[in-house]
Amino acid sequence: MTRQVCERCLFTPSTCICNAVKRLKNKVRVIILQHPSEEKIAKNTAKLVNLSLIDCEIVKGENNSDFAILKSLPLESTVLLYPNEQAINLDEQAHSAELSNITHLIVIDGTWKKAYKILQLTTLLNQFKTVSFKQLPTNRYAIRKAPRADSLSTLEAVAHSLFLIEQLSPAPLYNLLDELIQKQTQHMPKHVKARYLS
Repeated sequence: MTRQVCERCLFTPSTCICNAVKRLKNKVRVIILQHPSEEKIAKNTAKLVNLSLIDCEIVKGENNSDFAILKSLPLESTVLLYPNEQAINLDEQAHSAELSNITHLIVIDGTWKKAYKILQLTTLLNQFKTVSFKQLPTNRYAIRKAPRADSLSTLEAVAHSLFLIEQLSPAPLYNLLDELIQKQTQHMPKHVKARYLS
């Protein structure tokens, strides 16, 4: 017997988040490279980004052949969100002129280990400039534990990036994340919920 799910958000009726989805007209196209193992994780936030942004695409895979889309992106105006030593900080005033030229934002969706694996196997990514943040926004996504202090969910990373690049308000995306957290924790015993949301 197959489980009933919402056709739009793919959550069960009791955890459907569609009432909190607000469509946003982003100028910078967002390309999410998703590790295959992330697709079936209920708490994955990439699909929330895809539901919210008018110009967004999720591509599943691990290497160059999976991500052939990268060959068609403009080299000069496409950036990869990844915190390496060469990364330009989106939140530093000195880089404001460079930000106005960005047309495409590539984001890797996966754990740190899986994101690093995608980076190693997808040499096509090496041709793009990398961007990151000097100051991270507060992590709002407590229900999915991360091993590193500088971890943000895909939704938070995209929301903050688009806010810095094109001043797109992150509030609708954060509201959707709050709705997901509320729905995913609604049936937890109080002591368990408190542990997640403290």
